[in-house]
Amino acid sequence: MPSTVDGMTALDERPTTDGSVYADPATTTVTVAAYLGTRLQQLGVGHLFGVPGDFNLDLLDGLAVDGPTWVGSPNELGAGYAADAYARSRGLGVVVTTYGVGELSVINALAGAYAEDVPLVQVVGAPRRAAVEAGALVHHTLADGDFGHFSRAAAEVTVAAETLTAERAAEQIDTVLLAAVTARKPGYLAVPQDLALARVDAAPLAQRLVARSDDAALAAFEAGLAEQLAGAERPVLLVGQLVPRFGLGRELADLAARHGVAVVTQLSARGVLEPGHPSLAGSYAGSMLDPGARAVVDEADVVVHVGTVLTTELTGFGSHRRPGVDTPFLAADRAGFGAEETGRVLLPDALAALDRALAGRVGPRFAAAAQEAPAVPAAGGPLTQAQLWHVLGGALPSGTALLADTGTAYWGALGMPLPADTVFGGQPIWSSIGYALPAVLGQGLADRDRRPVLVIGDGAAQMTVQELSTIAAAGLTPVVLLLDNAGYTIERALQSPRAAYNDVAAWDWGMLVAGFTGGRAAYAEATTDAALAGALADAFADTGRVHVVRAVLDADDTPPLIDTLAALATAAKSAV
Repeated sequence: MPSTVDGMTALDERPTTDGSVYADPATTTVTVAAYLGTRLQQLGVGHLFGVPGDFNLDLLDGLAVDGPTWVGSPNELGAGYAADAYARSRGLGVVVTTYGVGELSVINALAGAYAEDVPLVQVVGAPRRAAVEAGALVHHTLADGDFGHFSRAAAEVTVAAETLTAERAAEQIDTVLLAAVTARKPGYLAVPQDLALARVDAAPLAQRLVARSDDAALAAFEAGLAEQLAGAERPVLLVGQLVPRFGLGRELADLAARHGVAVVTQLSARGVLEPGHPSLAGSYAGSMLDPGARAVVDEADVVVHVGTVLTTELTGFGSHRRPGVDTPFLAADRAGFGAEETGRVLLPDALAALDRALAGRVGPRFAAAAQEAPAVPAAGGPLTQAQLWHVLGGALPSGTALLADTGTAYWGALGMPLPADTVFGGQPIWSSIGYALPAVLGQGLADRDRRPVLVIGDGAAQMTVQELSTIAAAGLTPVVLLLDNAGYTIERALQSPRAAYNDVAAWDWGMLVAGFTGGRAAYAEATTDAALAGALADAFADTGRVHVVRAVLDADDTPPLIDTLAALATAAKSAV
């Protein structure tokens, strides 16, 4: 029987044609590792990120047979961040760890993926079933005979978590993978060491895993949308991170242009519409960002939430227009109005229903207001934040993936216009510093045609800089702009600017880059805007190697949005 999730058939009726040897029609059984490998390939996974350990070696050996390519990292957290970025581009990412010490190192990445709606699956090589049943005091445990500590922890930050059994291994794999790609949330699979190479029925592999909406729920949602939008004169689509997570940017762009409906994007969906799209009204976070976008939302008669998440920073510390009791919303696997869900409706189907519902709208077409060009900072003198973002904005080519780490880098990049065909990535909700450097590895391997460009602070880079070695070894050639302001400038802006805890140790970044990349990177330093412009021009012209540019900045210099963020944070604190 096909496996199911929430009562929904999990297998497509179409036979797989990916050519995998695992899915050979003549094969009646395959190993658990081969079954998992085939499912991952069917879902578009071509790389596995992780760190080996004795409990996962049989699993890795089984996956190595015509399976996804292994990408080893210096530590599990970096591997998790890389797999997260890979999932954002490919629709699913996988990190493989050993039991206990390995999986706990990656749990921060799992939690971030949960907050940011990323389908990241952690696969854990677990102890043998006999050891678990006997309560054996083996290594990588808490020596208390309880082997469930870590799977219970993972269940808190995943949408589905399973420890495989001999009787249900294939069904459990299907359940977790389908849940992850359906909800765009993390999943967890623990594979006991003695089950990795055990054999299971191969028959289910002939059909792909596919999620489906409930037809009645979809029809009810579409009817409700059509009723609200039929007489709407100023509807607005507020677009969040789930639209890029599902790869629905093109569908959104076509829908908005076809119906002339205004679109504002949350910070987490920046770049989902091309600059200059006729429906794009700007970025919206209440009073914190674009006043033009705020006016469009405030004046709307219907605001449709398309894949949004409403957190403090994404709402401008609560200064946003709050959803009403009948506000339409489209989520990953549900849709409805206000607090009422119509039922199981997948986002791609809900977006198609929105397209049909907008066809009956009678209001005027939206026309985006002309955007003012950013002010040009004065040249000369020591390099400033204003000069840095102006120079980077003028140098950044189209067709890149711009990754900005949490802190000054992210909030500075938000104020910089993006060129055409730019993927923009960061972690505005989870905001774990150091994420974006390993994310370069995942993004670069997921989309080899798009050169990664990383902007990261020195404090954040010190968290995960080891991954620079993996990036170079993988043959990727990103441009890395390192903002060296001697510590955590965003924290200085928020509170206690002279506190010692906001300082970081000084590193010799030139020697470090050479050591981690084995001489496969160019390194430059910039203390003026002219030097930065020259270094970036060289870096973008040379696509054959890694380029790291260290920009030296004053510890107290901040981009404008950091100042706005700090003021709102202070006001919010005072109001409590």
